[in-house]
Amino acid sequence: MRKVLAVSLILISLCSSLGAVAFGYGLSMEGYSGFNQSASTRLSFMMDLTDSRHLTLEAGAGVGFRGWRMVFTGLNIDMSLRTFGLSDHIFSFMFANPVIWSPRLSAGVIWDGDMEFGWRFGFSALNFVDVHFDYEFLRPFVIFTGTFDYAGWGIDLIRVSYFF
Repeated sequence: MRKVLAVSLILISLCSSLGAVAFGYGLSMEGYSGFNQSASTRLSFMMDLTDSRHLTLEAGAGVGFRGWRMVFTGLNIDMSLRTFGLSDHIFSFMFANPVIWSPRLSAGVIWDGDMEFGWRFGFSALNFVDVHFDYEFLRPFVIFTGTFDYAGWGIDLIRVSYFF
């Protein structure tokens, strides 16, 4: 856990020296199978490490329901990378304003409600970038334990992020 915290602090200090130009926040609705076994809503705070959201660092926390009880579903720290961007794409009909279709890869660390950590890797094929917003739909991810044993999977149903 100290290593993860140390790497996170180094990345944050490195990013501030590189001239990160945008910060943001996001809200997502997600569900887990295996690791954490819950549905949750996650609030995230993001930092753009480039001038056009090609590489972002995110820290978030979630709350959800397990049965009829509201529970803390954990914390996460993720890095995500846009793979490419297309402004003329087949998904244009979904938006009133022009957006860039830009699939995204992500990797990070997640802690469940009991503060046990795992590694999370995801791929967002339906990621769209606007001037200030990112929209993601149906982003699947897999989770491994700290020793890289398979721990489960999950999916973000919808995620909206705002950068200022």
